[in-house]
Amino acid sequence: MRFLANNIMRGSMAAILVTSVTAMLGLLLPPLGYLSAAAIGLVTLRLGLTEALKVISGAALATAVLGGLLVGNPMLPLAFLVALWLPLLVTAWSLRRTADLARSLRLSALFGVILIFAFHAVIDNPTEWWLQFLRQMVEQAPVEQQDILLPILEQLAGLMTGMVGAATVLGIILSLLLARWWQASLYNPGGFRHEFHALRLGNIVAGVAALLLIVAWLQPAGWQVIIDLLPLALLLCLLQGLAVAHGLVAKRGASTGWLVAMYALLLLPIVATQAVLLMAVVGMMDNWLDFRVRMGAGRSE
Repeated sequence: MRFLANNIMRGSMAAILVTSVTAMLGLLLPPLGYLSAAAIGLVTLRLGLTEALKVISGAALATAVLGGLLVGNPMLPLAFLVALWLPLLVTAWSLRRTADLARSLRLSALFGVILIFAFHAVIDNPTEWWLQFLRQMVEQAPVEQQDILLPILEQLAGLMTGMVGAATVLGIILSLLLARWWQASLYNPGGFRHEFHALRLGNIVAGVAALLLIVAWLQPAGWQVIIDLLPLALLLCLLQGLAVAHGLVAKRGASTGWLVAMYALLLLPIVATQAVLLMAVVGMMDNWLDFRVRMGAGRSE
C-alpha cells in the first residue's frame, strides 16, 4: 500500500495512471475502485485543490478511453466522478483546510443524505421500486429458491434506499481514511493512529442518531425518507465505536486480540447485525460518556 502511495506522489502523470487503472480494475473487483478515490484524496491532502483537479481531469479522460476500448462504454468516468472522485475531492479538501477528521466524516455523510432525498424525489414509492428490482434479480433462480427468497426480499425492499445511501458513504469514508493513512505513513508516521483513536463526531450526530432510532421504532406514516437516514447515522456512530475500541486497547496496552475478536464478530453473519448495532450504540454514547477517558486509565499510548 505504501508503495502505491509513493507512486501517486511522484507526479501528476503517475497519479493519473494509478487513479485510472485502479478505477478500471474496480469494475472487476469493486473494492479496488476505492483505491482510485483514495489516490484523489491523497493528492488533495498533500498538494491541494488545483493539483487534484488536474488528476481528476486526466483520470476521467484516461478512463473514458479505456472504457471505450475495453468494455465499449466511454461514460464510465461519470460514475466514478459522481460517486467517488468528487466526494473525495470535497472531503479531503475540507480535511486539508481544517485538519478536523470528524468534520470531514460528517461532510461525507451529506452525500448520502442528498442521494436518499434525491431518490425519494424521483421515485414515488421506493419500497415498491426496490421490490420489483429485487424480484427481477431472482427470476432466473429455481422456483424453490424463489419461494425462500421472496419473503426476504419483501423485508429488504423497505431498507434498500437507506442501505444504498450508507454503502455509498462507506465507500467515501474508507477512501478518505485510506488517503489520510497514506499521507501519515509518508509524511507523519503514527499521525493517523492518534487522529483516529481520538475521533469524536459530536453530540449533534449522537442526538440525530438517537432521534432516528426512535422514529424508526415508531414507524410513523409518511416518514420513510427520514427513517432511511438511520443507516447513515448508525454508520457514523459505528465508526466512532471502532475508534473507541482502538483507543482503549492502545491506552490500556491491551492485546490486539481484542480487536481481532471484535472485527470477527462484526463480520460473522450470524451475529453481525447485533454486533454492528452494539458498536454503533457504543459510539453514540461515547459522545456523552467519553469512554476513552473513563476507562483508559491504563498504560498510555
